[in-house]
Amino acid sequence: MKMRLNLSGLDQTLVRSQVFQKSYKINITAESGQNITLPCRAHSNQKPIIVVEWIRSDLGAGYALLFQDGHFVSRSSASVFKNRVDLQDRQKKDGDVSLILNNVTPADSGTYECHVVTRGANQRERATEHTCTIELKILPRVQINTTAGQTAILPCQVPNLNSDPSVVIEWSRTDLGKENVFFYQDQKFIPDHQHSSFKNRVDLQDRQMKDGDVSLILNNVTINDTGTYMCCVFMKGAKHRRRAKLDSDLISVVNLHVVRPGQTGGDTEDGVIRYKVLAFY
Repeated sequence: MKMRLNLSGLDQTLVRSQVFQKSYKINITAESGQNITLPCRAHSNQKPIIVVEWIRSDLGAGYALLFQDGHFVSRSSASVFKNRVDLQDRQKKDGDVSLILNNVTPADSGTYECHVVTRGANQRERATEHTCTIELKILPRVQINTTAGQTAILPCQVPNLNSDPSVVIEWSRTDLGKENVFFYQDQKFIPDHQHSSFKNRVDLQDRQMKDGDVSLILNNVTINDTGTYMCCVFMKGAKHRRRAKLDSDLISVVNLHVVRPGQTGGDTEDGVIRYKVLAFY
């Protein structure tokens, strides 16, 4: 097995190492601009951890983070992670080697792996352990500014959806609790848990979902429509609705800001709402 751990600084002539393949995989979806934690815990958490290495498999040379002999090895870090990463616990208590990644962007999407080197009871022994793998997807933040009375289109697109009749689409807003904005199942709108303020005002832009388009039309917007909207796509189970991944359950996050006519902040032209994708690069 080819390992990318840099053991310079350790007395390699005295090292008798073992490589452990045990690892677990986690999928994380987050929004641009957030500070997130990639959780990871060493399996052999009773043994002293002397090296922690976080890599992203598609980046080639350079680490997301390399912590060795009680300090960060900055010269080995990839430039895209400069001043944006840290360990959640530099003391690595109970084997905690979780990575903090600040101000994420879509460019941070990828496969992250954590490896640790532990010291055995014998000072000459070292064990290299592949601890965890994390699939990270960062969604761009879409900002829509409009004026009350307009029609807004909240964009959401799912690659390779191909008008699957089993698809379940849910638009929600973060402050509505269990109620939704729009729910689509069995190729029809399901109103059971729709928030009353959206009654008769919402629909899919294209119910045929051509090219994976599951954007939401919101008619006659009001200032009370201001909020953060989320587009989630599920697959229907054989007997009941169950969440199942396409590329990711959460597909799109849209921040909608509505102002009264005559106020600044709206962004319309001929009734068409412009939106901005904020990627935070």
